[in-house]
Amino acid sequence: MRVSPPTIEEFAFHIELWSDDDLRVDETLAVAKNIRVAQAAYNEAVRGQEGRIVKLRHGARVILTDETRRHQSS
Repeated sequence: MRVSPPTIEEFAFHIELWSDDDLRVDETLAVAKNIRVAQAAYNEAVRGQEGRIVKLRHGARVILTDETRRHQSS
């Protein structure tokens, strides 16, 4: 029996880099099935993308975002 590799839709959590105007996703940095893995990936993405909007989403729901910190440092 052949097993197909997972598709991106099977990964519920997305770590995304958003445009500066916060209107669109510029890049999906990581995907994960597990919230703990997603949080670790999010934390690393925030460190590596200083000054950019990074969001951890579960479907349409935003779980974490560093947008407020970005605006405070401006």
